[in-house]
Amino acid sequence: MLEIYHKSLRLYHYPEIYLKPVGGYVESGQPVNFYTVLEAARRRGETAIGYRITRQHDDAAQSYGVITNPKKSALVTFAPEDKIIVLAEN
Repeated sequence: MLEIYHKSLRLYHYPEIYLKPVGGYVESGQPVNFYTVLEAARRRGETAIGYRITRQHDDAAQSYGVITNPKKSALVTFAPEDKIIVLAEN
């Protein structure tokens, strides 16, 4: 019975969390709001849930640069090495 259950799970594709290069979504060095990031992800069939500011990778007070569910109207200027956190199937 358990084997049948596991086989049935493989029939479905579930999204996973990925950190993808910011350049695939918005231009780095230009201030953008998260609405813009959301739309860029939507056009790729993904859902943006946040971002990672790489220069803060060792700062615990800044959550190591990981921001989830950001204020959508706040402007952020990404560096080329920053990442967008998305739910995607690939």
